[in-house]
Amino acid sequence: MKNALIFLLMAGGLQACDSAPADKSNPPTAVSQPLADAMKQPMDQARDAEKQIFESADRQKQQADEM
Repeated sequence: MKNALIFLLMAGGLQACDSAPADKSNPPTAVSQPLADAMKQPMDQARDAEKQIFESADRQKQQADEM
């Protein structure tokens, strides 16, 4: 059991020392852009809805103050 643990630690250590260069031909922003757009669209819609609610509340308050 002790030998197996030592073997796994050594194998993990060797894996961490991989000397292969990282693939930099594809920037991560190009890949993640559709995901960012998919997250941004509902947030923008929610902000617009919130803005409309606040504007409506302000109009109702002004009308109530005029009475």
